[in-house]
Amino acid sequence: MLLRSPSKACDAMAEPRPEWLAEVGGADGLFNWFGYWPSFHDAEILSLELNRTGESTLSVKTWEIANEVDIQGYYVLRKHVTVHFLLEGISNLELTGFSVQNVIFGLEIARSDDGFRLELDPCYGLAGSLTTAKLRVKIEPDLQGA
Repeated sequence: MLLRSPSKACDAMAEPRPEWLAEVGGADGLFNWFGYWPSFHDAEILSLELNRTGESTLSVKTWEIANEVDIQGYYVLRKHVTVHFLLEGISNLELTGFSVQNVIFGLEIARSDDGFRLELDPCYGLAGSLTTAKLRVKIEPDLQGA
């Protein structure tokens, strides 16, 4: 597991443009939304739809944590977005801990011999990993929370 900065705003310095970014359709849109590739620290898994054939979808709500606090002392959250990871040809699926709320410590993507490996680092609820032959990203910015 990689240690991450507590602030997503610091991710711009900590996480360069991933080498696989150009190989994943739509991933550049997420990179451009934040100006860096997010760590998905404290992100919430909204849904996971698995299909034997065709496309499966992992939907994750994330945001940027600013280096500032509001008047109540909470970190300011901005650039809210739901990220849909569109997966085809899933293999090596290992999941545990599905719950009523599923918060992850982080989400890592790496190239593998079979396509791409996604790791859901555990925090509370769903965690695990999978390999997918094809990966695309679709984003839904929440302009109310942006």
